Amino acid sequence: MKKVYILISVLFVSFLINYFCYAPNLIDIATGQTVNSFHLQWPLLRLFIEPFYAFAYHILTMERSGYIFALVSWFVWTTVFAIVFAKAKNLSRKAKIFFPVFSVFLVASIICLVILLPVQGPKIIPSSNNYTVFDPHSHTISSRDVISNIYSSMNFHFSQGYTDFFITEHDTTRGFFLFPSGQKRNHVFPGIQIRTTEGISVLLLSSKFFRYEDFAKNSLKDLINLAHKNNMLVIMPHWWKWHRPDLNEVVSCGIDGFEIYNCGYRYITDSTRKELIDICKQNNLLMLGSTDWHGYGYMTNVWSVIRNDGNKNLFELLKEKPQVQVIVHNVRGNQSIIRYIFEPFYALINYLTYTKAKYILSFYMIISFIFVFLSIFKFKTIIRFISLLFALFFDCALFYFANLFTANTHSVILPETMIPVLIGFVFVWLILWGTSGKNL
Repeated sequence: MKKVYILISVLFVSFLINYFCYAPNLIDIATGQTVNSFHLQWPLLRLFIEPFYAFAYHILTMERSGYIFALVSWFVWTTVFAIVFAKAKNLSRKAKIFFPVFSVFLVASIICLVILLPVQGPKIIPSSNNYTVFDPHSHTISSRDVISNIYSSMNFHFSQGYTDFFITEHDTTRGFFLFPSGQKRNHVFPGIQIRTTEGISVLLLSSKFFRYEDFAKNSLKDLINLAHKNNMLVIMPHWWKWHRPDLNEVVSCGIDGFEIYNCGYRYITDSTRKELIDICKQNNLLMLGSTDWHGYGYMTNVWSVIRNDGNKNLFELLKEKPQVQVIVHNVRGNQSIIRYIFEPFYALINYLTYTKAKYILSFYMIISFIFVFLSIFKFKTIIRFISLLFALFFDCALFYFANLFTANTHSVILPETMIPVLIGFVFVWLILWGTSGKNL
């Protein structure tokens, strides 16, 4: 009965926080205004996997520079909870050692599931068809540090509500060439993320296919001039990552616009974003938000939007330097030490604040079912089942990426990173499975 009272209390507090603090938090960060002409459509699947979905969305919309701190915090708190649980259940000495190790690898594996499984994120829905929703910065496996092929890229973008997108591989244009011809003519546009001789990374956006070799080994100014001669746009991505060159210097070189939000590098101070926005307004430059998608997870929280008249394609619209809405959901950006020390609790409060009540109810219902399931079966049986399940999953993932590498021998991250990591996870889970078969 005591557990029921605790559950009711937790539910009451959660819905109280949600009732008083809930905000859709869909804003145009170029203006700071709430967006009312769009809404988000969440997949039906979410209701049935809400604890996993909530964790996935939190992880995949997190600032990359904070991943290490967040992971350490999750692992530390997982270890603490596992130790407390083992003592409360009066497990054997061997089980008290085994269970924290199992729990940490379980969290690490769930994070891998988040990254590898194509669980669809929210889809943006406009109030009318007079909008083009686009992504100016994304990659495929041709970029060498990416795990998505062209079909994954199309599925990801169209499932999130994008009507058009650019493929901006790292120092190559091979990726765009691989897309189906029908998509290349209508919704997928060529681009590149290219380095200048000063080591500055910029995006070249085009309406027609071009070769990397024709633009390589140029200074920033020369590259911009060459791009303009070839009817291209040049965009500065995530300038706040390097803070160089000086903004006025970039503008004087003839840049066409700046990213003011990037899914890969979300944390930008308010003052830096204001500086970027102000200089774009003063010089009639494009302000864009991008996914910078590398294939890790199928979720995003940013969409660049412009009005269209139905007669021009995306590139033609951008050439006119229109006003772009950079619509972002759930802007966090809190990088404080306190946040990372209490990362799991921060994630929960953030979840209760920006999530609709029906999903919170689903969250607690599924968690309750899990606890009932755990109470029915023996501790050892559950661990053996989970261990074998994860071993099989990572074995299948290993087979998939090995196949992907065979078809894309120019890739680097697959053989040097993904495959060894997956092999490691397979062996760890098989070891845990074998160990749990003995008397814990």
